[in-house]
Formats: sequence, structure tokens, C-alpha cells
Amino acid sequence: MKIGDIVKLEASPSIDWMHDYLEDFFEVVDFPTETGVLLRMVGSNPAWFWHVGKDNFKIVEEKA
Repeated sequence: MKIGDIVKLEASPSIDWMHDYLEDFFEVVDFPTETGVLLRMVGSNPAWFWHVGKDNFKIVEEKA
């Protein structure tokens, strides 16, 4: 995972409220801690940022 990647929540995130956002996409903005990631929700207006554990996310594979 690197800055600029588009990611999505894992199918079973470790925090219950995250289940409401399983269909949303996020852009990696920064890595403020060793285990954390700063994400921007794609398409949110105004911009919505999350500072969460990166282990709950996977990189979205581009379709050929």
C-alpha cells in the first residue's frame, strides 16, 4: 500500500461500524503511524478523512 492507492475495506473489518462502508472506496493520503493510514473517502463532498488501522483495508485491483 502506498500514497495514491485506491483501497477498500476487507470483507470482515475489525470494527463493527466499518461494516456500513464496505462498498466505499478510499484514497491513501498518508501514513502518520507505523500501523495507521490516513484515507480520503472517494467522492465525498466535503472531503471526509479517516485515520484508521491499515490492516482493515486492501488495495483495489484495477480491471484489465
